[in-house]
Amino acid sequence: MGVISIDTKRHLKSALKQLGFDKPRKAQIIPMNTLDNGQDAIIIAATGSGKQVIYETVGLAHSDKLTIVIEPLLALIYNQVQTLQAHDIPADYIDMTRSKEDITKILNKVRKGKLNFLYVTPERLQNHAFIEAMQHSDIFMVVVDECHSITEWGYTFRDAYLHIGDFINKLKHKPVICACSATISADSLNTIRDSLHMDKPAVLRSDVRRDNLILLKKDVTCNKKTLEERLEFRIKKLCKTIDKYHKDGSVLIFAQTTTYVDALYNILEEIYPGDVTRYHSQIKSERRKKQLLFDFLQDKRKIMIATSAFSMGIDVPDIELVVHFNAPINMTDYIQQIGRAGRDGRKAHCVFFYDRNGDDDAISNSFIKKAKKQSSKAAKVIKAKLSQVHNFIYSDNCMVSDILEYQGQHENKTCKRCTVCAQKRRNSK
Repeated sequence: MGVISIDTKRHLKSALKQLGFDKPRKAQIIPMNTLDNGQDAIIIAATGSGKQVIYETVGLAHSDKLTIVIEPLLALIYNQVQTLQAHDIPADYIDMTRSKEDITKILNKVRKGKLNFLYVTPERLQNHAFIEAMQHSDIFMVVVDECHSITEWGYTFRDAYLHIGDFINKLKHKPVICACSATISADSLNTIRDSLHMDKPAVLRSDVRRDNLILLKKDVTCNKKTLEERLEFRIKKLCKTIDKYHKDGSVLIFAQTTTYVDALYNILEEIYPGDVTRYHSQIKSERRKKQLLFDFLQDKRKIMIATSAFSMGIDVPDIELVVHFNAPINMTDYIQQIGRAGRDGRKAHCVFFYDRNGDDDAISNSFIKKAKKQSSKAAKVIKAKLSQVHNFIYSDNCMVSDILEYQGQHENKTCKRCTVCAQKRRNSK
């Protein structure tokens, strides 16, 4: 299939302009043409590279049909639907905050061809009424955004990801399937392709390197006897980091558990009054959670403390600092989370806290125990992923090179700025 210049495809150009863009980035042209020509595609591109614009442009260019976008998190859904609606594009979502009446209205719109984009989580695809409505709808494309979730979550706590392909098979006509992510590990491609029942997909990989991100590892080991004292020490390090790198942009702090998020929120709210918010799955009321999210998205609060539930796809352009208060549970989470930084192209710092006294290991072990209750396979998966994080922490390689290697992009050039590169430079003098 030959690549057609986007300038000759007026419907794509027109759709792009409707989304507020004059022209596509170079890395967007081939994926747009591939999907527009009806070919399935797996798109791997850096965070902030505009993957969302690719499938939105193509879906909008086929506005007489429906594009279903499957997102892992409600935060992502709200963010994207809000953006499309701001451009007067018929887009909506179905989640647990919508009333039965709302859902009925949305599904009726879909049946009548009055909706261009419909956003859902994978769990919605197992709803009988939803399946039936989709079987009577004209669907052009199914997008699985953040498709690494199939391998990262499908075998542990969200098996709905393993049944997306079953939903696609139930549709009257096979739609174009678009799977995209910034963090597909080299050994996950075949699993994603087979799970989604993709038909000879084009694998479109662009450079995932982000040169404006400065990656730092910080040893926050403290030899105090009590956990409380050690946490106090770590929080002091956190405040020093915020004061050093936070200027006029936003700050994103990741903690591994909801308990840590709440504790940090209570402490930091006193230090930075009126500037701190939080986000995690245990916050009561979806509406409340939505409001906390929008406070950050709309720049009303500058410091967000969150679990990994905030790690994907959120587009806040001016995040200048990402801090991992605890070591993440897997490399994919880490890459997704640092990918939130520097989306305005400016320099941004990503600081990874780790300890040698086992406090983070204790959190990791609790995840393994939970997984064991589900299945021994789930526990093995988590253990293997934690091992990759551990190797990354203590690696003597350039941090950027290690990340690119994990994503299947071999890179000999070092970043010269990360903690490891800086240390080697100092040692050579």
